[in-house]
Amino acid sequence: MDSSPEQPSQDHAPIDRTARLRPPRQWLVLLVFSLLFAGALELAALPAALLIGPMLAAILAGTNGATVRVPRLLFGSAQAIVGCLVANSISADIFSAFYKEWPLFLGVVIATVTASSLLGWLIS
Repeated sequence: MDSSPEQPSQDHAPIDRTARLRPPRQWLVLLVFSLLFAGALELAALPAALLIGPMLAAILAGTNGATVRVPRLLFGSAQAIVGCLVANSISADIFSAFYKEWPLFLGVVIATVTASSLLGWLIS
């Protein structure tokens, strides 16, 4: 038997590459990757590239240990702006389509809630 003290496995160490950076540099990394992802998605002519690109950058930063957070007031304001933009894009004609196809919409909502609940339960 080996009597040397056990070293923690490097394979199971938490990923903290971004956490070692100071917050201003974390924001800079997040901004650079947001621009790169959004630009690439725009070049590919994908819809919502300016929303999905920064979201992918935030996921990448978060999984690499980023600790920066958007202030609560700014986060709420951004959510309100996106909500207003979505509401502005909806016309009154859509309600008749919802009425005609309500079983489909209800089924999709139930399937989404069921799937997200199941996945949440599985990862907890």
